[in-house]
Amino acid sequence: MRRAARPRGPSVAAPVLRTALPVLLCAGLAVTFIWSRTRALAASYELAEEKRRHDRLTSVRGQLLLEVETLRSPRALEAFARTRLGMAPPAPGAVLAAGPRFAAGRAGVDGDGHRPAPAEPLSGRAAAGAGGASTGATPDAEGPGEQVALRGPPRAARGE
Repeated sequence: MRRAARPRGPSVAAPVLRTALPVLLCAGLAVTFIWSRTRALAASYELAEEKRRHDRLTSVRGQLLLEVETLRSPRALEAFARTRLGMAPPAPGAVLAAGPRFAAGRAGVDGDGHRPAPAEPLSGRAAAGAGGASTGATPDAEGPGEQVALRGPPRAARGE
């Protein structure tokens, strides 16, 4: 036996779906909006806290820089050396100056048995020895264009 065919009319689900779909869409948008606003609010609180922390650290850094500059002053260093380290100036004549030895008219030798080279390379004209006195060579230099650089006054001139 066959069943009787149901009449095909509008179903009850269609109006419910037509109403539920916009409601669900609006509810989803509302939840997304509220979630994004709470995240933005939480981020702004975190940012404010980090700004307060930055300001506090900047203030501490300024205080520390001031303290470092105070401690670097010669007066503070001398006071620290005398009080905490028990240091005092050396006795007169206790300090001997160490440095290069000077031969008559020669550049200083650092004790290695070698002569120091000029600080800058010689120019092409000076290296070729052109121009005589314009090369910058001293009369006791070994070759044309050789320059002798003295590092300080000879010991006789210093009163030793």
